[in-house]
Amino acid sequence: MKKTFGVIGLGRFGLSLATNIENRGFPVLAIDNDKEIVERVKDKLMHVIQADATDELALEEAGIKNCDTVIIAIGDNKEHNILATMLAKNLGIRYVVAKAVDELHGKILEKIGADLVVYPEKERGETLAIQLTSTSLIYFIEISPEYNLEEAKVPREFIGKNLRELDLSNKYKIIVLGIKRDEDFIVAPSSEEAFRPDDVMVFIGRTKDITKFSEKFIE
Repeated sequence: MKKTFGVIGLGRFGLSLATNIENRGFPVLAIDNDKEIVERVKDKLMHVIQADATDELALEEAGIKNCDTVIIAIGDNKEHNILATMLAKNLGIRYVVAKAVDELHGKILEKIGADLVVYPEKERGETLAIQLTSTSLIYFIEISPEYNLEEAKVPREFIGKNLRELDLSNKYKIIVLGIKRDEDFIVAPSSEEAFRPDDVMVFIGRTKDITKFSEKFIE
């Protein structure tokens, strides 16, 4: 059964995140307190609700407790952001991600129980969506607005095949920089290097190419 996500706060970051998670095939409950914003985005997302994220009963009635992961993307009001994070934890949400506007704000969110704190000026909705929806992804680093470095478990389809056979650079525009195998790290593996079960591949590529590759192969 696929994970269900809740996104609270549908500004630029929240909307980008909710849209990208939905595009990856995961159900999203999108919530905002602003009626105009809800009206504006209701045709862009499957399930959008107007609700006050600082009201515990309103969040319950919206169905937030059915979400496995909730992202607090409120950015225009720190107090509301902090309170919504606390309420999400109090309601028993398994994994709460909270948006911080500065380092002090981030420390407060960590103190009150946020499982992950993100900074929108460093994290884009697209890259965070990949991180949150993947079970095989180990880390994902945005090197520049165009390029990302990713570390992920080798897809089952690749096991027993070498890099020459897979031809990843031509087919998917990604470059394998290394392979983690047990306690070893193979730097710049040769084209004849075949993937084994439990290998971890480290690769780089343009954001759009990484996204396409991850959607196809990274669970």
